[in-house]
Amino acid sequence: MAGVLHGQVVDAGPCPYLPDRRFRVFQAVSREADYRLLMDHRFRRAGAVFYRPMCEGCQACQPIRMEVAAFKPRRDQRRVGIRNQDLTVTWVPRGIDDERSTLYRRYQQAVHGEADPHEPTHLLLEDGGVPGGELHARDPEGRLIAVSVCDRIGDALSSVYCFYDPDLRARSLGVFMALAEIAHAQATGLHWWYPGFLVMGCTKMEYKARYQPAEVLDEWGVWQPVPRPGTPPEPGA
Repeated sequence: MAGVLHGQVVDAGPCPYLPDRRFRVFQAVSREADYRLLMDHRFRRAGAVFYRPMCEGCQACQPIRMEVAAFKPRRDQRRVGIRNQDLTVTWVPRGIDDERSTLYRRYQQAVHGEADPHEPTHLLLEDGGVPGGELHARDPEGRLIAVSVCDRIGDALSSVYCFYDPDLRARSLGVFMALAEIAHAQATGLHWWYPGFLVMGCTKMEYKARYQPAEVLDEWGVWQPVPRPGTPPEPGA
């Protein structure tokens, strides 16, 4: 890997993806290699923290990416796009205000059963020096109903976090915002879309394999094609 990376391996608590496991990560404390290169070495960021899963005996967290020019939406994804034709999507700078904060807290409470008043600042403002912004989806009345926080680095768009109005489940806004991220990457001439880790066996992470053609980084550092999954019921995210 180009550059110099210093850090430590830490126990981050129970695994957020699979039951009865601990989550251990290499957490960078200083960084001279750029984040675009780090993503191809299994790193992600959470706020200003750059980390790489280092769980003993487990390789379940697989970085996944997709070449945006080759993207072919599935029939169910096309239906979501049609269902949300009335929405307006714009790219805006990262930030925090009452509108975004209120939407985020409603989402966290309804979807995850929690609402930390300090979390929005962490997600939206602590970017670790990585350039990016947000995609905002608004309904015909101008109401903000979904936000995708993204990093835009080099030839890639990396998805950081998405939150949306939990009362609008019929719109499948999680799917719609993933499609909006891909469309933004295409429109701005980017080559890759990185939605994070694919974790098979974890329902909330397996959906990423539905955006094709995709590939994952195997334990030897080689990008491998992801088999096309079946068509399960549409999720909200």
